Amino acid sequence: MAARLARDYAATEALLTESGTGALTLAFRGCLADRDRAPVALPAYGCYDVATAADGASASVLLYDLDPLTLAPDLASLRRALDAGAQAVVLVHLFGVPVDPDPVRSMAEGAGASLIEDAAQGAGARFRGRPLGSFGDLVVLSFGRGKGNTAGRGGALLGHGAGGAAALGRARGLVGPGARGLAEFVQLKAQWLLGRPSLYAVPSALPFLRLGETVYRAPAPPRAMSGVAARTLAATLPLGEHEGRVRRAHAARLLARCGSGVAPVRPPRDSEPGYLRLPLLAAPQARAAAARPEARALGIMPGYPVALCDLPGFRERVANPDDRFEGARLLAAGLVTVPTHSLLTPADLARLESWLARA
Repeated sequence: MAARLARDYAATEALLTESGTGALTLAFRGCLADRDRAPVALPAYGCYDVATAADGASASVLLYDLDPLTLAPDLASLRRALDAGAQAVVLVHLFGVPVDPDPVRSMAEGAGASLIEDAAQGAGARFRGRPLGSFGDLVVLSFGRGKGNTAGRGGALLGHGAGGAAALGRARGLVGPGARGLAEFVQLKAQWLLGRPSLYAVPSALPFLRLGETVYRAPAPPRAMSGVAARTLAATLPLGEHEGRVRRAHAARLLARCGSGVAPVRPPRDSEPGYLRLPLLAAPQARAAAARPEARALGIMPGYPVALCDLPGFRERVANPDDRFEGARLLAAGLVTVPTHSLLTPADLARLESWLARA
């Protein structure tokens, strides 16, 4: 499986891990092994597992802001993080919407920093004909719940070029043995069952799942991918191309029905989004409507509700917490995501269109 991923992403080599979070933790350790206490630059908005990975690597953190209309780095903010000494930059493609890696790579190289491309939510998206995950010195993939290509659980760390291969080689010795795979089996069965739109209201009604809440997980030692997850991934990986086409078609249909209360995130030119979910910037009234039970029953969810610059338990580790991060906070207050996956029926899509038109 590692050889297949290396081939698909034109990587020098690949390492299979228990999770995308574990892969990102290893990326930090591999990049910073010879740069004592050097900080890493992370986006100020995104999945909280990015913060978990930084904590797991005991990495000092500098945050940079995002453009809320594109989810791409605010380059002036990123420049400040690099000028403050960041030696690795994490570029994240959120919700399957590509970010142009060229200006970020140029800035990172000019500062002597490594580029870590987080394509955990890449979902088959492409930029200039190449899959997301082809552009970083190190690349993080995820195959967990809701990631398009799923193994129930799992991730991968890829290395490009001599620098990426050397960093991956340093990280390889830090990986513990994989689990037996029982957790992956249970998660796959739950995902298969609860991923159906007719059952969306079920997980939303289970408080222990904490859907839509700020959930920060403590770091765990990185482990290898289990045999169950690896075999599942080998079976599901060929299905990803079809799933991507369906998601793009559904997203196009839904975007055509958006009312004035929501604005689409703009992907860059020469890109093909994967639309793991369809991200929209919502006016306050529409964002409030997205948190109601009727929206949850359609699979409509607010985005990550707290920016990483404000995340309890992590903000204290940030070296530049007093920067403004206006884009990140706007995303935390206004982003809404809509399902696009292939299990949506024509009736489901019609209900989503109706909700978006009212918004």
